Parts: sequence; structure tokens; C-alpha cells
Amino acid sequence: MSILKILKKEKILAFLIGISISVIWLQFSSVFNNSQIHNSSLNNKIAAATVSNIPNLTSPLGIGLNGIADWSTQLPFLDAFKSSRQWFTQCMSGDPGCNGEWNTEEYNLLNLDENGWVKSLPDPEDAPKYTRVSTLLLREIPNRYPSGKYVVLYDGEGRIEYGFDAKKDPAASSPGRDVLDVDSKGGGGILLTIASTDPKKIGNYIRNIRVVKAEYENNYKSEIFNPVFIEKIKKFRALRFMDWMGTNNSDQKEWSDRPRLETASYATKGAPIEIMVALSNKVKADPWFNMPHKATDEYMTKFAQKVKESLAPNLKAYVEFSNEVWNWQFKQSHYALEKGKDRWGQDKADSYMQWYGMRTAQMCDIWKSVFAEQKNRVVCVMGTQTAWQGLENYALDCPYWVAEGNKPCYQHGIDVYAIAGYFSGGLGQPENSSTVESWLNEPDGGFGKALQQLKQGGLLAGFKDSLPDVYNRFLYHADVAKKKNLKLVAYEGGQHIAGARGVENNDKLTKFFIELNRNPEMYNIYRQVLNDWKKAGGTLFMHFLDIGQYSKWGSWGALEYVEQNGSPKYNALMEFINTNQCWWDGCQRNQNKN
Repeated sequence: MSILKILKKEKILAFLIGISISVIWLQFSSVFNNSQIHNSSLNNKIAAATVSNIPNLTSPLGIGLNGIADWSTQLPFLDAFKSSRQWFTQCMSGDPGCNGEWNTEEYNLLNLDENGWVKSLPDPEDAPKYTRVSTLLLREIPNRYPSGKYVVLYDGEGRIEYGFDAKKDPAASSPGRDVLDVDSKGGGGILLTIASTDPKKIGNYIRNIRVVKAEYENNYKSEIFNPVFIEKIKKFRALRFMDWMGTNNSDQKEWSDRPRLETASYATKGAPIEIMVALSNKVKADPWFNMPHKATDEYMTKFAQKVKESLAPNLKAYVEFSNEVWNWQFKQSHYALEKGKDRWGQDKADSYMQWYGMRTAQMCDIWKSVFAEQKNRVVCVMGTQTAWQGLENYALDCPYWVAEGNKPCYQHGIDVYAIAGYFSGGLGQPENSSTVESWLNEPDGGFGKALQQLKQGGLLAGFKDSLPDVYNRFLYHADVAKKKNLKLVAYEGGQHIAGARGVENNDKLTKFFIELNRNPEMYNIYRQVLNDWKKAGGTLFMHFLDIGQYSKWGSWGALEYVEQNGSPKYNALMEFINTNQCWWDGCQRNQNKN
């Protein structure tokens, strides 16, 4: 099991930003107002105009987008409600029969419509304890989201109350439109509470809530995305939507399970296909989709059809089956083992990788069949655990499935062979924690030795994960890819400096690791890793995360918050893009085709 990836846990929060670019014109009128959007009109709204100056046209790097969450500093949407927390039920002091419960944990008793809006609240004589329903927006990210005037728009009748960083301006508010004064320095975020809804009992409940900065009230329908977020990601040639899709531990199976445009919050089930395609078209970046591990063939087929219908013609769609099916931290690994043993025998301990290979092959066959004469626009990904050399053969060759009369899995249209491009120097491993902590007493606070360990290794025992070790892994996997006639890509990569297996609870080391990520020398380390990747024969390199707060679980973001002007890591990524045109066959797309 990869020690590189065990730290991911919840894959902490935070998010990118961007400033408007005239690269693409995207119109999505009434996306968040209309309860139904038809495919024909949707295709027109996602259309993008051709421009001559595309910042990522020859970029060799991609980026993974941090998960959508109320605590994220990515702030990707103008409508903050699309990142709101799942509803929670309350019985607060002052309400009939209540003694003051912040969360009665009765979510399963909520009366929700198909899009997740609360249709009714219990009457006093009803069984549930809760009397109101709340959610949180922009939570615990003090000064990392804009203060000022916000407008809350909604359909239906009832009463919404606000708390924490937000205060309602009664004089400026009217039914269906509340005006808030928000001060972000408190860090509480916006508490939004439905205190009453549908008072006339005619089905006109509060729904379609939108929360936007006052200056965006007139254009949030057509400009879905935060322009600052767009500015931060516009130079990356590909966007990996793994976390936006909630891929790890996903329960999505049937096509009907997918998130919709009209879904109340995208933080609950993930981003809809239409939103991911719209963002890709907006910045002219290839989307990288991760199919849920339980997804049916119908799910994959219809997903592919949607993408074919709406993705700009000069863009390619990367498609990957789930994420890290070899990582036992995630449910998809256990699911794959169960399915593999059911198919090939309970004694087949390697069946999880062979089942992963089989489903990847089947997925690729489906997607390329849907795209038909345009199948070259589909890039099928097959990955492996980087540190476990030899594991890849089970997925690539899949002998159990071949014994059933099939070709080896990699021969089913697979285009790229994917590994991780992480480095950590083993700094966060338990066997090294006492040594690393002793460095903190040195005159420079320990940064000199830590940087030496990252660059050269040799100062710590245990897991070998310094830059020379990582380069040797690149060489090994480049050889594997060459033998299979596949391109080598990095599905994720960058630093992986964080405490593992209990070390994450060492506050001193957590602070040290965070500051190490901010160290100016991280710029040069990133540049070396990327140059080593290119020298070894790698092609597209996807940095793991765009924007995210640093914590004990890791410092994954290239930026810590969307309005950050730069960082050693982000600056290194931008510099590499600016000085290295993509170098592999077929990487330069036709900018005039739209």
C-alpha cells in the first residue's frame, strides 16, 4: 500500500481563483433559476468562442481541483450556495419544545424535494425534534472570502435567518431578496437558517436559494465561475475533476444518481457534468473525469454522450476509472477486491488490480464507442501505485480476464499509463519524527536539513522518497509505458510533506511542514521535479491540487487561498509552463477549431 497517499484522508479544502479572461465566451442563462434545462438549449449555452491567444495552448501541466466544500478557499462559483454544507436540523432555545440543540441529527427525517430543497418543517405535534433547518457557507476561512454586501435570492415563501459573519439589512431586503452585511474576519462564515417555509401549505416552499456578492447580482446567471478562480487556473492544459466529482468512496451507481444542475449544493454529491464541461470550455482545458467505481455501463455511456455533445471540439476528455483503486484507505479498493474474488475466486488476492484493469478496459471501450469517429478525443487512463513496482502488470495484462477470452486490458484503447509524481523525503514518517523534530533546535529552524533531505536524501532512514528516488521511479515507469506503447502521465504530483500514522498530531512538526511548504527554496525543488519528469520521458504532469488551506493533513494547494498572488510552488508551476512548451506528439491542439 502506498505510503505516499495514506495521508490524503479528507483531502483538505481550499480553492483557486481567477480573473475574467476574454479567451472564451460562455453563456449559461438561467442555470440556477430554472428547474429544468433541456439538452438542446444547454449545448448552445456551453458553446465557446474561438480566440487566438489561449494561455494554455502549449502548456505541459494540468491541475487537480480541490473538492467543493463550504470551508474551501477555492471559491470557484459566484453563487456561494453551490458550495454550502448539507442541511442540518436544529431545535434552538426559544422554539416550541426546544432546549437548545445545535444539531438534532435528523437529516434522514427531512422532507426534501428531488433537488435537495426543504419542502416543509415539522409541526409541534410531529415526531421529529427539529423546528428549523440550517446550512453553513464560507465556514472557518477568516479573511479568505470577500467581506461586504451579499444578496440572497430565493423562490417561495417563508423566513430565512442569518448568523455568524452575516447580518440582514431589513430596510434593504424584500420578499425573495435579502441583503446581508458580511464581515469575513470573524471566521464563522454565513449561517443560513430556514425558520419557516410554505406558511400557506400550498407547496410554495423556499427553494432555489442563491447567495452572491452584490456586484454579481446581475451577471451570476451567465458567469458561473469566480473570475479570480479562472485567472488562477487558465494556464493549465487539463483539469482533473476527481475531487469535484466526489470520486473517493462514491455511492453513485445508476445514471439517475448523478448530480444535476438544479441540485441545491454541489458539495453533497459533486459537480454536475454540465458544470465541469462549462469550466473546461471556459478555460479551454481538457477535462479529466473519474468514473465512480460502482458506475453501470449505462452510466458511463450516458456520461460519455453528454461530454461528446457539449465539450468544445478541439478539447480531449481524459477518462479514468475511479481513483487509486489500490489505496486501501478508499472504499473502491475493497469493492474491487470483493468483485474480483467473486469473479475469479476467493483465493485470488491480486484480483482487485485485475478487476480494476478489466473495468478500465470496459470503460474505455464504452467511451470510444460513444465518440466513434471522434474516438481520438478520448484519452483512456490506466494507473498504478508508483512505489510498488510490478503491481502495474496485474492491471495492464489482467491474465484472469484474458483467460476468459479477452485481449490484455491495456490493448482496449488505453492511451496513457498514469503514476503519481510525489516527493516527501520521508519527513512525515513515524520512524523519522524524532530526528526531524531535533532539527527544529538548529539555528535555521531545521529548514536546511529538511531541504537537503528532500533534494538528496541520506539523512533519514525508512521510506525512500527524495528527489533521486522519485527520478528513478520515473525512469522505471517510463520504461513500462514504452514497452506497452503508452504515454506516461502523472495523474497527481508535487510535494507530499505531512505527518503519517500519528505524526499528523504532532503540532510542532505540522507547523514545520507548513512553513517548509512556504519556503522560497520549494520553488527550485518543484522546478527540479518537473525537469526530472520531462527528462525521464513523462508527458502531461497533473499537480495534485490547485487551492487549499494547509493543515495537519497536508499542504496540498499550489495556493492557499484564491486571492493569493503567488507562492513558491505556484510560481514554479507557472514558470515551468512559460518556459516549456509541451513536448510530446499530439499535445498542441488546433486553436481555431471550435
